[in-house]
Amino acid sequence: MLFLEVTVVDPSEFSGEITIEGVEVAGYTVLRARSSTVPNAIAAILLYIRDMTGKVPNAYFSWAETPPLIQVFRFLLFGEGDVPPVTHEVLRANEPDPARRPVCHVA
Repeated sequence: MLFLEVTVVDPSEFSGEITIEGVEVAGYTVLRARSSTVPNAIAAILLYIRDMTGKVPNAYFSWAETPPLIQVFRFLLFGEGDVPPVTHEVLRANEPDPARRPVCHVA
């Protein structure tokens, strides 16, 4: 099991590069990534892991506690969305085969 931590460096910069480093925190392996967007970074890293290992990875998320209407306004005003569904949509758009697409679990 790996934990993934994504830090947004500059959301206005649409860079194609994601910087990742592996660290150990309290005995757990943590991948620390720097990117302009969190969902796109997660999707790209999951696809990369799949391509490197030949195994379809699973990602586990929790739902935001923000009410849906407020989330809609945040998206319309600031371009921010809830990470799990946006990550799933990025994966769906980039991997049409559901059998090869990384799985997003949300609870």
